[in-house]
Amino acid sequence: MKRPFLLGALAGILLFAASWAGATWLAASGAAADPPPEKAAGVAASQTPKASEAAEGADGESGASPLQELAWLVGQWSDQGKDVTNVSKIQWAYDGAFLTRSFEVVVDGKAVLKGTQVVAWDPVQKRIRSWVFDSSGGFGQGVWLRDGNQWLVKKTFTLATGERASALNVITYVDENTFRFKSVNREIGGQLLPNIPETTVVRIQGGSQGDSSTDSIPSQETSR
Repeated sequence: MKRPFLLGALAGILLFAASWAGATWLAASGAAADPPPEKAAGVAASQTPKASEAAEGADGESGASPLQELAWLVGQWSDQGKDVTNVSKIQWAYDGAFLTRSFEVVVDGKAVLKGTQVVAWDPVQKRIRSWVFDSSGGFGQGVWLRDGNQWLVKKTFTLATGERASALNVITYVDENTFRFKSVNREIGGQLLPNIPETTVVRIQGGSQGDSSTDSIPSQETSR
């Protein structure tokens, strides 16, 4: 029987894909399809924090990294379903050069999956990319595309069994303490899987936020 897969990192989700919202148990959700069409014109890019600074950084007009567009994800997050709880901790690493996410998926009170995600700005491809590694031995990568107040994360993943997986994760910014997550176009070994319905993810109050940082890639530990 195949195990569900996600991110995270983040998968991250992030976010650090992260790699997320109960779906982090997807240990690798990735994208096998093109992003959905643009949202209604009423959705402005400015809805997401740090947008202007990131744009300047991408054009080389300031020292701000385009990764600052995801600064709002720094902190600790949780989503809880009927049987599955996913907890993530996202923080800066190496003076803001990377975002890192550690996550843990708990099913019926038992941790079934842990992992680490690293998110970075790729100056060659001019886009945000991420890499995730989980405790089952699976690993994957993702490409982040922004559409207004949403991030579309196109991900591919290799399971510990050697099977390939892919999906499209959609992260929607709501406010500084809330975002929504869903995963669509999911596939393992060429077999289509049901979509992961949209789930609300909330910041854990009292968790690290803002300038939280580390100078090392975090271990597979998640603070609750």
